Amino acid sequence: MTQSSTTTTTDLKNTTKISTATTQTSTSTIPTTRAVTSSIVKTQYSSALTINSQMYCRTSVCSTPNTYFQAIQLNVSISGTYTFVSNSSMDTYGYLYYNTFDPNYPPVNIIILDDDGDGARQFQLTAHLQISTRYILVVTTFYQDITGSFTITATGMAPIGFSSINVSSNSSVVQSQYSSALNSDSTTYCRIGNCSSSQYYYYSAILIYFNTTGYYTISSQSNIDTYGYIYFNGFNTSVPSLNMILDNDQNGGNNQFSLDFHTNIIGTFILVVTTYSPNVLGAFSVISYGPGPIQFIIQQQ
Repeated sequence: MTQSSTTTTTDLKNTTKISTATTQTSTSTIPTTRAVTSSIVKTQYSSALTINSQMYCRTSVCSTPNTYFQAIQLNVSISGTYTFVSNSSMDTYGYLYYNTFDPNYPPVNIIILDDDGDGARQFQLTAHLQISTRYILVVTTFYQDITGSFTITATGMAPIGFSSINVSSNSSVVQSQYSSALNSDSTTYCRIGNCSSSQYYYYSAILIYFNTTGYYTISSQSNIDTYGYIYFNGFNTSVPSLNMILDNDQNGGNNQFSLDFHTNIIGTFILVVTTYSPNVLGAFSVISYGPGPIQFIIQQQ
């Protein structure tokens, strides 16, 4: 079990002098002065990410967890603005969630997130917190498979209670896959700018049908440098920006696109698979992860 500790200190600051007037007679007043002092309370929590810590996919929905994290429930005794800063030799990443945190679907219920807000590869999160409200601070790392110790310093109007918790997901991750290729028979279009006859891009337009709402990650796997787009209500090759919802080039690493997509409707969208550079051919696969399967229907090759 990971050991953790919490300490609390109080710093006095922001002393303000307020002048008031007290009436003595109808023609004179006696000025008085009183000092009002507000306090900033610091609470520190120390722990570590170890090989026994929970793991998840930080950047997208996936099937194989790859990043260690610790979920910490926060106890707020006085409503107000609080700041949470990390201190570690690791490159930390911090997330603050409202009510619940689902490691299978990290985007749900996020209030705020940060990577390097405090400098030196440490996060800084500032948010207004309410009493009688459940908040979860997730401490993780920018890179995958990293372990190490960390300290969180919270500053605000009152001490913060930190309680490390184990979290689980009530939802499963479903994988769907589609494989095809861009070849000499594929249709071409002008992906960017004004293309000359020798600078067109081969593409494949694929209807993708969702029968379950929620968060999905749609990524490519290929030896070619792919580029991905999602459209709603049609794809017009003459005006590629029309109806475009999302696009990506390299979020999947190794010159592959990865599209993090949320749908609150059951229906059909259009996925366009093309390439970063013009006149490139090659095979590709599209893999999706989400709360339900995706049906891929070829529209244009």
